[in-house]
This record gives sequence, structure tokens and C-alpha cells, in this order.
Amino acid sequence: MKVNPPGQNVPIQLPDGSMDPLWYAFLTQKRNLLDADDVDNKTTPIANLQVLVYDSTAKKLKPGAN
Repeated sequence: MKVNPPGQNVPIQLPDGSMDPLWYAFLTQKRNLLDADDVDNKTTPIANLQVLVYDSTAKKLKPGAN
């Protein structure tokens, strides 16, 4: 489940010194680079010894050679 960042007016620290639960959920969620919107890892999944290369036509990062 993707958690969006809290609004700019939501302080990270509460008056009692604890962390705001919304910020905690956002900062502790697992993130995976290959799931980003501008990475195409589904057409051809990345393999060993490949890197992400920018494809200016598709405007996405795709697996390729360095």
C-alpha cells in the first residue's frame, strides 16, 4: 500500500516528543526503485549486469547495457 506524504502543515514531531503517525507511516513504507512510474521494468525485466538507461523516446528508464 502506497502512503502519500503528509501535508506541509503536519509537523513530524508531536508536542509530547513522539512522531506523528502519518509521518511514521510515510517514512517507514518500503520503496522499490523498479516500481517507480518512470521505470519500465515490466516490458523487459532487468537482468544481471544490466543498468537502468534513460530512453528519451519513451521518457522512461529501461534495463540496458552501460
